[in-house]
Amino acid sequence: MAAGTIELTGQADFPACQCCGVPARRVWGNLIDADGTTAYVVQWAPGTTGTHAVMIGLVFGEWGDGSRREDRSHIAVEVRHTRHMDNITIIDAARSPIDTAPLAARQLGRAAVLNRPLHGRVLNYVEQIRVQDARVSRYTSA
Repeated sequence: MAAGTIELTGQADFPACQCCGVPARRVWGNLIDADGTTAYVVQWAPGTTGTHAVMIGLVFGEWGDGSRREDRSHIAVEVRHTRHMDNITIIDAARSPIDTAPLAARQLGRAAVLNRPLHGRVLNYVEQIRVQDARVSRYTSA
């Protein structure tokens, strides 16, 4: 699968992470490739690498004139650092702290993504974001 282009669209700092209360950072952008545009959001708590997961939300579907949030789905990914590697896990989007309700009507569960063609695309996109978006690369790699 060919690499897409990353378009940086925003970022924000939050006074407290929902799960642990430490300050959190969120960045977002678009990954554009031959399959279209996929919006993404990455959230983490700086300084907690190894103890706190990095959350990635991907919004797949139709964008542009005439598209609606009902045309899009949210997939959630959790990245946890271990001593020697990163564990990348697709989780139920409903469990994600990233609220994509304004962007996507459907929140896909883990079972709806695993062992389906979309699974490989999700993992490819996570890797592209980790490598191409300098705002998050040091927080999403062991």
